[in-house]
Amino acid sequence: MATAPFLVDDDGEWRLDVSLGAGGRARVPLSDRAEALLVDDLGYGNRDVVPWVTTRALVLAGGAAPDDGRTDARDLSWAVTGADGGRRATDEELERVAGYLRRIEFDERSLETARELVRTTRLSAFVSPEELTGRTDRMTGLRDIARDL
Repeated sequence: MATAPFLVDDDGEWRLDVSLGAGGRARVPLSDRAEALLVDDLGYGNRDVVPWVTTRALVLAGGAAPDDGRTDARDLSWAVTGADGGRRATDEELERVAGYLRRIEFDERSLETARELVRTTRLSAFVSPEELTGRTDRMTGLRDIARDL
Protein backbone atom coordinates (compact mmCIF):
# COMPACT_ATOMS: atom_id res chain seq x y z
CA MET A 1 0.00 0.00 0.00
CA ALA A 2 1.27 3.47 -0.90
CA THR A 3 2.10 5.93 1.86
CA ALA A 4 0.08 9.15 1.91
CA PRO A 5 1.76 12.42 0.86
CA PHE A 6 3.56 14.20 3.69
CA LEU A 7 5.52 17.39 4.24
CA VAL A 8 9.27 17.14 4.79
CA ASP A 9 11.85 19.69 5.91
CA ASP A 10 14.74 18.69 3.65
CA ASP A 11 17.76 20.66 4.97
CA GLY A 12 15.73 23.83 5.38
CA GLU A 13 13.70 23.43 2.18
CA TRP A 14 10.09 22.29 2.42
CA ARG A 15 9.11 19.47 0.08
CA LEU A 16 6.14 17.20 -0.42
CA ASP A 17 7.08 13.56 -0.27
CA VAL A 18 4.69 11.74 -2.59
CA SER A 19 4.18 8.19 -3.75
CA LEU A 20 4.36 7.77 -7.52
CA GLY A 21 2.90 4.27 -7.59
CA ALA A 22 5.24 1.93 -9.42
CA GLY A 23 7.64 4.86 -9.88
CA GLY A 24 8.56 4.91 -6.19
CA ARG A 25 8.56 8.15 -4.20
CA ALA A 26 9.63 11.69 -4.96
CA ARG A 27 10.36 14.72 -2.81
CA VAL A 28 8.86 17.62 -4.70
CA PRO A 29 9.99 21.18 -3.85
CA LEU A 30 7.35 23.76 -2.93
CA SER A 31 7.02 27.28 -4.29
CA ASP A 32 7.14 30.10 -1.76
CA ARG A 33 3.39 30.57 -2.13
CA ALA A 34 2.64 26.85 -1.59
CA GLU A 35 5.00 26.76 1.39
CA ALA A 36 3.22 29.77 2.91
CA LEU A 37 -0.13 28.03 2.45
CA LEU A 38 0.93 24.73 4.01
CA VAL A 39 3.27 25.90 6.75
CA ASP A 40 2.14 29.42 7.67
CA ASP A 41 -1.60 29.33 6.92
CA LEU A 42 -2.48 25.69 7.59
CA GLY A 43 0.16 24.94 10.22
CA TYR A 44 1.66 21.81 8.68
CA GLY A 45 5.04 20.72 10.01
CA ASN A 46 7.73 18.16 9.30
CA ARG A 47 6.34 14.68 8.57
CA ASP A 48 2.68 15.80 8.69
CA VAL A 49 0.42 13.94 6.29
CA VAL A 50 -1.08 16.29 3.69
CA PRO A 51 -4.51 15.33 2.32
CA TRP A 52 -4.55 14.02 -1.21
CA VAL A 53 -6.86 16.78 -2.48
CA THR A 54 -4.50 19.47 -1.16
CA THR A 55 -1.46 17.72 -2.58
CA ARG A 56 -3.01 17.30 -6.00
CA ALA A 57 -4.25 20.90 -6.06
CA LEU A 58 -0.75 22.19 -5.25
CA VAL A 59 0.80 19.99 -7.92
CA LEU A 60 -1.67 21.10 -10.60
CA ALA A 61 -1.20 24.76 -9.66
CA GLY A 62 2.58 24.43 -10.02
CA GLY A 63 3.15 25.04 -6.31
CA ALA A 64 4.70 21.60 -5.89
CA ALA A 65 6.82 21.00 -8.95
CA PRO A 66 9.64 18.57 -9.61
CA ASP A 67 12.99 20.20 -10.15
CA ASP A 68 13.92 17.83 -12.97
CA GLY A 69 12.30 20.11 -15.56
CA ARG A 70 10.89 17.10 -17.42
CA THR A 71 7.70 16.24 -15.56
CA ASP A 72 4.78 18.61 -16.01
CA ALA A 73 2.14 19.29 -13.39
CA ARG A 74 -0.64 17.28 -15.01
CA ASP A 75 1.49 14.16 -15.45
CA LEU A 76 2.78 14.42 -11.88
CA SER A 77 -0.74 14.85 -10.48
CA TRP A 78 -1.85 11.69 -12.26
CA ALA A 79 1.18 9.79 -10.95
CA VAL A 80 0.60 10.74 -7.30
CA THR A 81 -0.98 7.82 -5.45
CA GLY A 82 -1.73 7.01 -1.85
CA ALA A 83 -5.01 8.90 -1.66
CA ASP A 84 -6.06 10.21 1.72
CA GLY A 85 -4.09 7.86 3.93
CA GLY A 86 -6.03 8.78 7.04
CA ARG A 87 -6.10 12.56 6.76
CA ARG A 88 -9.11 14.36 5.37
CA ALA A 89 -9.00 18.04 4.48
CA THR A 90 -11.09 20.19 6.80
CA ASP A 91 -13.51 22.79 5.48
CA GLU A 92 -11.09 25.50 6.62
CA GLU A 93 -8.27 23.86 4.66
CA LEU A 94 -10.41 23.49 1.56
CA GLU A 95 -11.45 27.13 1.78
CA ARG A 96 -7.80 28.23 1.94
CA VAL A 97 -6.78 25.89 -0.89
CA ALA A 98 -9.67 27.28 -2.96
CA GLY A 99 -8.42 30.82 -2.33
CA TYR A 100 -4.95 29.74 -3.40
CA LEU A 101 -6.32 28.21 -6.61
CA ARG A 102 -8.26 31.38 -7.46
CA ARG A 103 -5.01 33.38 -7.45
CA ILE A 104 -3.08 31.01 -9.71
CA GLU A 105 -2.71 31.26 -13.48
CA PHE A 106 -2.67 27.62 -14.47
CA ASP A 107 -0.57 26.19 -17.24
CA GLU A 108 -3.02 25.44 -20.05
CA ARG A 109 -2.11 21.75 -19.98
CA SER A 110 -3.15 21.53 -16.30
CA LEU A 111 -6.19 23.81 -16.29
CA GLU A 112 -8.86 21.27 -17.26
CA THR A 113 -7.43 18.67 -14.89
CA ALA A 114 -7.54 21.24 -12.08
CA ARG A 115 -11.15 22.08 -12.94
CA GLU A 116 -11.97 18.37 -12.87
CA LEU A 117 -10.33 18.06 -9.45
CA VAL A 118 -12.59 20.84 -8.20
CA ARG A 119 -15.70 19.29 -9.76
CA THR A 120 -15.06 15.86 -8.25
CA THR A 121 -13.99 16.82 -4.73
CA ARG A 122 -15.25 18.86 -1.80
CA LEU A 123 -13.31 21.82 -3.21
CA SER A 124 -16.42 22.51 -5.30
CA ALA A 125 -18.14 23.85 -2.17
CA PHE A 126 -15.53 26.64 -2.00
CA VAL A 127 -14.55 27.41 -5.59
CA SER A 128 -16.24 26.99 -8.95
CA PRO A 129 -14.26 25.23 -11.69
CA GLU A 130 -14.88 28.26 -13.92
CA GLU A 131 -13.09 30.49 -11.40
CA LEU A 132 -9.82 28.76 -12.22
CA THR A 133 -8.00 30.59 -14.99
CA GLY A 134 -5.12 29.84 -17.28
CA ARG A 135 -2.39 32.00 -18.67
CA THR A 136 -4.21 32.23 -22.00
CA ASP A 137 -7.30 33.60 -20.23
CA ARG A 138 -5.20 36.37 -18.71
CA MET A 139 -3.57 37.25 -22.02
CA THR A 140 -6.96 37.37 -23.75
CA GLY A 141 -8.27 39.65 -21.01
CA LEU A 142 -5.28 41.97 -21.34
CA ARG A 143 -5.73 42.16 -25.11
CA ASP A 144 -9.41 43.04 -24.61
CA ILE A 145 -8.45 45.83 -22.20
CA ALA A 146 -5.83 47.17 -24.58
CA ARG A 147 -8.30 47.09 -27.49
CA ASP A 148 -10.85 49.04 -25.42
CA LEU A 149 -8.30 51.77 -24.70
